[in-house]
Amino acid sequence: MKQLFDLSDHVALVTGASRGIGEAIAVRLAEAGVRVAVSGRKHEAREGVVKRLREHGWEAEARACHVGEMTHISELFLWVRERYGRLDILVNNAATNPYCGDILDTDLAAFQKTVDGGLTATRS
Repeated sequence: MKQLFDLSDHVALVTGASRGIGEAIAVRLAEAGVRVAVSGRKHEAREGVVKRLREHGWEAEARACHVGEMTHISELFLWVRERYGRLDILVNNAATNPYCGDILDTDLAAFQKTVDGGLTATRS
């Protein structure tokens, strides 16, 4: 694949990177020379992403984070700062969707969980 960008020596954090879109973003960033920190809730999944990235010779590390928990978010950013000294790229990919259906049928608790994961978690 032709490299469109050279982001060597940049540091990125991708939340929700243990599969799907987040994993794909982490791969593309690593291909561009970025040191990638991936986060997610499931240990085996996020460590699997790091393993696959490292197999290509790319630098990657993983850290647990549940974006619905403000203490987890604070600890994640502290870890990135301690590990890399800075953060150049942030991809807020993590999300929660406890109910799939008509918004009018969503109970308040499920709606609040979605808002907390999608909006509140990004303020850090």
